[in-house]
Amino acid sequence: MKTREQYQRLTHSLHWDPTYVSADAYIPDEWRTACTMPDWKKFNDPFQILFEDYIRIQAEKEDKFHAVRDAGARFGHIGRVDPRWVEAMKSFNTALTYSEYYNYRGHVRVARFAPAPAIRIASMVQAMDERRHAEEAIYQAKDYVKHHESGFLLPKDRITFFERHWYFQGDRSFFEDLITTDPIEAIIGTNLVFETAFTNLLFIAAPAAGVANGDFGFGQAHLTIQSDETRHMALGQSVARAMLQNDDTNLALIQDWLDKWFWRCHRLLLAVVGPVLDYFPKNKPISYKEAFQRYVVEDFIQGYVSELSQFGLKPPRHLDQALAEIEHGSHSIWRGLYASRKQLWFDVHQPTAEDLAWLNDKYPAFAGSHAPFWREVADGANVDADTAPMICDVCQFPCVFPEPAHAVALPTDFEGRRYWFCSQGCQWIFDREPHKYTRGPGSSTLTLADKDPSWVAQFLNISPDGTPLGGTSVPDGYFPAMPVPTTL
Repeated sequence: MKTREQYQRLTHSLHWDPTYVSADAYIPDEWRTACTMPDWKKFNDPFQILFEDYIRIQAEKEDKFHAVRDAGARFGHIGRVDPRWVEAMKSFNTALTYSEYYNYRGHVRVARFAPAPAIRIASMVQAMDERRHAEEAIYQAKDYVKHHESGFLLPKDRITFFERHWYFQGDRSFFEDLITTDPIEAIIGTNLVFETAFTNLLFIAAPAAGVANGDFGFGQAHLTIQSDETRHMALGQSVARAMLQNDDTNLALIQDWLDKWFWRCHRLLLAVVGPVLDYFPKNKPISYKEAFQRYVVEDFIQGYVSELSQFGLKPPRHLDQALAEIEHGSHSIWRGLYASRKQLWFDVHQPTAEDLAWLNDKYPAFAGSHAPFWREVADGANVDADTAPMICDVCQFPCVFPEPAHAVALPTDFEGRRYWFCSQGCQWIFDREPHKYTRGPGSSTLTLADKDPSWVAQFLNISPDGTPLGGTSVPDGYFPAMPVPTTL
């Protein structure tokens, strides 16, 4: 039998439309896509991979991954990874493990509720990919724990920290949002935006930094992951093109989802991967700004989104705002982490003279906006956080963007409660579907819900539009910083 015929039997021939129950009985309203297509059964996954081929290819990847792990242990490479990179892995590895696991959960749901047979099969295969990626991260964690000093989260603590520690709540918020969406939105958000535009930052730029600092196992693991991402990207791109080609009414939905998930991906990757490229590594092969320009702007925006402009698709709504934040984002995050370092289980170091020279070279605004902070630290100033930062009620990251001296905190009143946002992008996302972000109010929502903008401006040392007030003043109602969790 020819491969195409085999694939047709695997997908289209296994599909049926039940006649003994209504569609509501097996696809609840909340999981039914808003997109339309004349005949979903005509959609084909461009890779059309067969299960036996998938298993053979993945087995080869696993063999190579474990061969590098074994060599690293046998010859002591894992023990000679630069200490600063090891500190990065104490946080990044846990975030990666559960991010991949969330993607696994999301694609199992898409495989159940997507309307096209080919999308369901491709999503089930991708779910297996994501589960494998999470397991590889766990293997790496075992290697780190075995060959380096304590500080890595133990298995019994990892899920607790991911669910509860403030450091992980931006990551958790992103993926919980992503896996509770329209099934086609999940494909657009995951496969088109996250994986086509942003995973090159995760699985090419970050591994390059790892290898440059002696972590060859990290580099090999992410090489095997990125080869899977190629297939995931193709699914996202083909779904987007099919939606835009087959029904004009889909354009508004695809544009809306592109706008939303571009901003959510930007905020997550800037806060999580930015420091992994700009601050943690001693040897820095590429800056976050350079990687963003290459992979997101040039490859995705100027490449793929531009190609789809023939169907009316436009660049993401808040692209200009994202570009403006790139100049400051990783520096703002690192300053906040340094000020809160006593609440963390990994080391947040003061940049060395070599680090500062590199940052000045890569980021023209660094000298004027962020270098003075580190001069104060070098001179012995106490910059430790004595208050809990305002947290954005959408992305769950601190309101320190684009930079602490010009931080934005935007309020929105909804159903008798005030919510706060770190940017116009997050505020816009909230305004689209507010009930999705009000189900579980975070600490800043509960603490600041009854505060007016002038109080918050005084507390943050900014005005509601981001203009610096000058000086430092803590208004009545001051609340203390979050203590170090007792489990540490």
